[in-house]
Amino acid sequence: MVNNISLNVLKEALDIEDYVISTRRYLHENPEIGLQETNTIQHVTNELTKMSIPFEIIDNGGIIGYIQGKKPGKKLILRADLDALPMKESEFNLKQKKEVVSKNDAAAHTCGHDAHTAMLLGAAKILTAHKDLINGTIILAFEQGEEMGGGIYNLLTRLKEIGADGIWGIHLKSDMPAGKISVEAGPRMASAFSFKVMIEGKSGHGSRPDLSIAPLDCFTDFYQNIKSLRLTGLNPFDPIALSIGTIEYGNAANIIPQTLTFSGTCRFLHYSQGKQAEIKFKELLSKICDLHNCQFKYLSEPKAMDLIVYNNEQCSQIATESVSNALGSEVNFKYPAWMASESFSMYQKYFPGVFAFLGIANEELGSGAEHHNEKFDVDESALKIGVASTVQYAIDFLNVHEDIKFTPDKRTVKELFIDNGFQI
Repeated sequence: MVNNISLNVLKEALDIEDYVISTRRYLHENPEIGLQETNTIQHVTNELTKMSIPFEIIDNGGIIGYIQGKKPGKKLILRADLDALPMKESEFNLKQKKEVVSKNDAAAHTCGHDAHTAMLLGAAKILTAHKDLINGTIILAFEQGEEMGGGIYNLLTRLKEIGADGIWGIHLKSDMPAGKISVEAGPRMASAFSFKVMIEGKSGHGSRPDLSIAPLDCFTDFYQNIKSLRLTGLNPFDPIALSIGTIEYGNAANIIPQTLTFSGTCRFLHYSQGKQAEIKFKELLSKICDLHNCQFKYLSEPKAMDLIVYNNEQCSQIATESVSNALGSEVNFKYPAWMASESFSMYQKYFPGVFAFLGIANEELGSGAEHHNEKFDVDESALKIGVASTVQYAIDFLNVHEDIKFTPDKRTVKELFIDNGFQI
């Protein structure tokens, strides 16, 4: 399926490895949270200017750059994200002091977006130097506010206007061996629904619980039932994860409160499973509240979203061959789907493609702490693998002549967002 192209992408990636690492370190030391990435955008656009890559800045969306090949052909989007998390980073990873640490106590790249952006800039540097190998157009998409979902709407709206035949993205994976890459087909990251519910009973004095209706009793009954839902009411062959994240209940030891409020999330790899979980959640809540003579109110109603990161089968096959041909088959790594969620799922509603996982775990260096953890760190030797894989996939995808079997979503971006419960 993949054409043989005479470019040693690993050598090319090694030649610019210092550039990619230094870019990642600069971004890591100077993080900015979602929709506040002013300096980050300036840095990226400065680099694109140096490479003579034309670009446009999308307000509250990000950056779109263009690499035009020497020959006409398809369009491929290469995507990275720009934002950091609003948290303080530890100076230490799992073993030792980190090479670089955020200079901003209110923000930190503890998810790997600094590396994503650095790898895409590195790939852009190689691709723009080898335009003769590109049949078509490479579209570079740098997304603002991925963590908060703040930039995807405007960026995706513009990309849909431009049009493309496919998309590629990489996410670091903290529990995969450094330098391994997963490009497997099928569901790769979860969709979700969130919920926040207030249960109302009847308040009273702690000395006479018989004269009150404790919403805590209602909640604990509901919680025990919802925990067993996976065993009794849902398809056991489709993964799902449901958890309660907050409980707000009372502030005095001798008062039975009138209300209890709880919130949480449910994540799933198949929309049908998520929709069934939503229905069962609502049924259980209604029945158990009736049983306990309590009322309930949705402060945030559960609504299953159809936003699963799904790697197109043909694109995944191209990626597998690209990695094998460029880096060796041993670099390909089988990894189960990740139950976290990602805005990349929204791009895949309109463009077929691959969301790759790049391993960064290295026990000797101390990298391997979970994403969003203050000890999160990156084995930077893995970045060249991400760069080389991106370049090889881009060239190979644009040189494949057969059509990709894919039916794009017919909804507008606005309709997609509204249907999945987002405020526009």
